[in-house]
Amino acid sequence: MAKLIRFPFVCLVIVVLTYSIFGWYVGHSATAWTHWLANQGETWGWFLEDKTIFLMLHFLAGCVVLLITASLAAPVAIITIVFGSSFQSDNKAIIAVLLWSFIIVLMLRWIYYFAHFFLLLCAAILAKLELQKLGYAQWQVISLLILICLGGFALGLLGYYQLQ
Repeated sequence: MAKLIRFPFVCLVIVVLTYSIFGWYVGHSATAWTHWLANQGETWGWFLEDKTIFLMLHFLAGCVVLLITASLAAPVAIITIVFGSSFQSDNKAIIAVLLWSFIIVLMLRWIYYFAHFFLLLCAAILAKLELQKLGYAQWQVISLLILICLGGFALGLLGYYQLQ
């Protein structure tokens, strides 16, 4: 087991597999989501074709992958933006506490989807740490992460649609 942990690309293989499984999941559930959104859209007055909704769902999933990898570029800056000015006055602190309470309730309500997002985030963090340990520069780490994560996602989508 110690030899397996020392092998530097095992973590990257885990990341590719994680994002491939996410791509497979998106491919598997995109049809059901497309039909549901098309039916809901008709009641709300939208008139989008199924193919348009289908492509938008895949584009949205790709944007989630990019958002996860891009958020790892400057995590300290993101934390400063999110939490920085929240507690400077009593009114802002109350609003921040209420907002974060609401966000936690939403996370608990949709724990299934949040767990998928958290798994993808943890896999990307694992890859970032592995690439930093190998001595890559920050811009190289983010570029490789984008390629690895989007490549794994595309591999999962292609695998699902080829075997379908």
